[in-house]
Amino acid sequence: MAEVYVKRNDPVKTRIFYGGEIVDADSTVLVDIYDITEDPGISPSINPAVPVLTNQTTSKSEVDYGTYILNAPYSLTDRNRKLKYTWKYSVNGQSLSHDTLVDVVTPYCSFEEVIEDLGFGSDSSDPNYKTYHELRMAEKYARKIIENYTGQQFYLYDDVQIGYGAGTDIMPLPFKLNTLHELYEDDVLVIDNVSDPTVNNWGYTPIISETGFGIRVDKASYLDNTVYVSNGLVPPTINDTSFGAFKKDVRYRVQGKFGWDVVPDNVEEACVILIGEYFSKDSTWKNKYVQHVQSFDWQFEYFDDVFRGTGNLYVDQLLQPYVITGMLVI
Repeated sequence: MAEVYVKRNDPVKTRIFYGGEIVDADSTVLVDIYDITEDPGISPSINPAVPVLTNQTTSKSEVDYGTYILNAPYSLTDRNRKLKYTWKYSVNGQSLSHDTLVDVVTPYCSFEEVIEDLGFGSDSSDPNYKTYHELRMAEKYARKIIENYTGQQFYLYDDVQIGYGAGTDIMPLPFKLNTLHELYEDDVLVIDNVSDPTVNNWGYTPIISETGFGIRVDKASYLDNTVYVSNGLVPPTINDTSFGAFKKDVRYRVQGKFGWDVVPDNVEEACVILIGEYFSKDSTWKNKYVQHVQSFDWQFEYFDDVFRGTGNLYVDQLLQPYVITGMLVI
């Protein structure tokens, strides 16, 4: 899948294949762009069947045969989202098209910081110069390693997660929740925070727990049992600690925006270090799982841990607080 960065107009390329060969189109290649993001919090709602931009004119590569380029419009890279590019062209008088899926993603570190911290040149004549494409590939490499090691993504994205009640007023979630859109109890909608007006068929007010890895009931707006009894009223079940709002063994579907508002400092630092390792000469050896190399006058080997973590002990330590395990703190 192609990637472009948030708040950038990165190029998206395609090549035209016809009859088993890369060929030039008969004339200008046009692109329709669709927003296919599943985000119920957007108003008006997203219609993935209708293009948001039509007949965008591409440029033809001056060096690569049959290659066409369209820079991502700034208007569509303001946040993380998923796009579909439909390339339209003709070859030998035949009208053709094909699709490219594009992810608008948040990089885990800025290239300004990478160039400064790693001493890369900013002039193409510098022997330590890195092209923008090389930096993008290195950041993607580092980002995927970080996500694989920690088990989570450090930007905002829309998703649906499942939790199970335990007869308490709090329910853990497998991933960090940023904004709650909808809550279903055994597939029945009980909370809808995106409709106008909002819906609460649950009788409780859910809020995100302090760490984000759970949902709990907001008791602040409820009086305690003593106040109700002293006024001759029956206390609501919200104050009865023997029966939790999240019913035992009941399935809850949580739809919302998950992830992080900003990339944590430790993750950003880890990304810079891993980019440096991407360009290091021994990265090829490590990626081939080489544990021991020896010549007549030198040898090297790696600790076993290099194959369990990110390959860098310091990076592992930076990321350790963000590693998701089977035990969640809510």
